[in-house]
Amino acid sequence: MNPVLKTELSSELFNLENYIINHSCDIEHWFRIQWLEYSAPFYASVDLRNSGFKLTPVDTNLFPGGFNNLNPDFAPLTIQAISVAIEKICPDAWRVLIIPENHTRNKFYLKNIFELTEILKNSGLEVRIGSADENINEIQIIEIDDNNSIKIEPIHRESDHLFLKNDDSSTFRPCAIILNNDLSGGVPDKLKNLDQNIIPPLSAGWPTRRKSTHFNYYNEVVEEFSRFTKIDPWLINPYFEKLDGLNFLEREGEIQLAEHIDKLLSKIKEKYSQYNIAHEPYVVIKADAGTYGMGIMTIKNSTEVINLNRKMRKKMSIVKEGLKVTEVIIQEGVHTEEAINDAVAEPVVYMIDHFVVGGFYRVHTNKEKDENLNSPGMHFVPVAFETSCLMPDQGRPCDDKANRFYAYGVIARLALLAAAKELQNQI
Repeated sequence: MNPVLKTELSSELFNLENYIINHSCDIEHWFRIQWLEYSAPFYASVDLRNSGFKLTPVDTNLFPGGFNNLNPDFAPLTIQAISVAIEKICPDAWRVLIIPENHTRNKFYLKNIFELTEILKNSGLEVRIGSADENINEIQIIEIDDNNSIKIEPIHRESDHLFLKNDDSSTFRPCAIILNNDLSGGVPDKLKNLDQNIIPPLSAGWPTRRKSTHFNYYNEVVEEFSRFTKIDPWLINPYFEKLDGLNFLEREGEIQLAEHIDKLLSKIKEKYSQYNIAHEPYVVIKADAGTYGMGIMTIKNSTEVINLNRKMRKKMSIVKEGLKVTEVIIQEGVHTEEAINDAVAEPVVYMIDHFVVGGFYRVHTNKEKDENLNSPGMHFVPVAFETSCLMPDQGRPCDDKANRFYAYGVIARLALLAAAKELQNQI
């Protein structure tokens, strides 16, 4: 099943894709210079949207949870990339501990943990899984399908080190700890002030991180990228506003929210007019901290946020692990014009260190092109390529499968670079 772009590219976006394909050497050189100054996150995934007139990231996840959705044909690339990433952070690592999310009964998420474990094992590491959930006090064996299971163990702490207990009374003491837990519920005491490498750092979790901060850094990256590609930055960058001091349940801040929406819709309409775009502009309101598609609503008119019904106010007030929403990012909505079997789809690009290692399409049969696809009912389709997505084939058109995904990989790496700047400036 191959994705179909259900609209013609605008001349501006067509020229951009052609530029990316035909100037890949210049672009790769530019990225190499950036990675000399900034350390790429250990891993990341980026949600993209292609509207035919705009190609842009809409979210960057520093704790990706979909390794089970990647094309297995690209496993060697993934293993190589994770070996490089581990060597950079902890060159002598040979034992690693994965700390997953606390919702350990989600089969889809556990398949992700299984695949991440396999990638690490195949790169030559001894790998165990330990839970930071205080309610887990004994070993859990969880079946994830007919042939595979994973073992999740309670973690123990001694002084400033974490360890697991072995059956023979000895201990498993990891050289590095790999977080696949975005810390939405806060940083567990067991993870604080450790004298062990934690990858990614605790500062990448939602107690510290904000989407608006990320997109501020993305603005910087795009401005620089646009100077040498000579494109309008808006083509690859969603406008956004930030608002704090909200309380959806008590309807505090809704007037200010409506004002921010009006301001943003006005900016989008100006661009639509400039490029003769017939779509109706919209914005997406998201919790500034949090993930899993929670705390999101789509708005086309500012009056929609005045007097929200109680169900919607409750939905927007609390996200994953009970995290209360007081800050939001109001982001320009980007229509997705891609489809698989006539179902709306959006690409998700996966990276380890600064390498693109594959991706998949998030697909939803019950959503429209201007709606959030990260919601119940979605499914995933691995991206399949005839050739590697690392470099384009300049002898083929820009909409060739590998070439288009190479272009997607470039935009995703711009978001990755923004995340690198974001993390570096938190130190």
